[in-house]
Amino acid sequence: MIEPWQRLPALTLKQLQYFVTLAKLRHFTETANRLAVSQPALSSALRQIETVIGGKLINRTASSVTLTELGAAILPHAQQILSVSHRAFSEIQKIIVEGGDGTLRIGLVPSVSSLLFPAVPELLTQYFPRLNIEFYDQTNDALIDKLINHEIDFGIGVLDSSVPQNLNIFPLQDDPFVAVIHHDDTVSANEFHLPWKLLNNRDIAVFSKGNIQRLVAATVESHRLKLNIRYQVDYIETLYGLVRSKLAIAILPLLYTVHLRDPELKVLQLQQPELTRTVALIRNSEQATPLMDEVFQVLLKVLRDNNV
Repeated sequence: MIEPWQRLPALTLKQLQYFVTLAKLRHFTETANRLAVSQPALSSALRQIETVIGGKLINRTASSVTLTELGAAILPHAQQILSVSHRAFSEIQKIIVEGGDGTLRIGLVPSVSSLLFPAVPELLTQYFPRLNIEFYDQTNDALIDKLINHEIDFGIGVLDSSVPQNLNIFPLQDDPFVAVIHHDDTVSANEFHLPWKLLNNRDIAVFSKGNIQRLVAATVESHRLKLNIRYQVDYIETLYGLVRSKLAIAILPLLYTVHLRDPELKVLQLQQPELTRTVALIRNSEQATPLMDEVFQVLLKVLRDNNV
């Protein structure tokens, strides 16, 4: 006897699209109009899905459409299948229209982007001349979301508790946190390192987005420090401007300061405790094409050889 789950390959992408659209709109008429099909055809497609699945997915009354427990459990998987298939079809279309081997999308947190260019794209172009390569800079949280939703192929981001375990993670290096201070500041007498306790009761500037603020806040709380996080900004130049104006001390990872060349500003590594984050190359755990696997291995090697 064939179990219902053994018939799953019989599901079509069109049927999954019907289910996902109805789950989003929660209205048969609107869903049928959106999909340009009749309501009987939509109902028939849903019955076919339920037959294959072996259970009811939709509860329908005269006034509402709701998902059953089974429908709610299956929905994210159906969305994932559609996302992957849509992207694959898009890549096929690009190859047909533009030629070449398709497009590689790499997401980056801003702090590492300046260390990758121009060496990494030049090397990838040398190894894969027919491959179109796109780079996107974004916060770590956005990068993880785009990896999960298959909007990028690989990400160079930062590990923390928000990174799901179903992603494949390849650590590259530790990135210690530093304080950027004005050279006239009283704590500038420290040559290379700065204990956190010397920042007690000082005005502090940090980034407003991403995981940096969470890591700093957790350190402050766990060690009962009395920092005044007064400024939360979006851009690095705003952060440096506050320090130049002697309005705050900036706390951020060292990688952000690699190209800082300002005689008014001084970078000191924070210690007691030492706070670091781990930079990693991240990819989705789902099977990729042989070409993408080859690209990933080259990218991983060059990043580790260069110690990002």
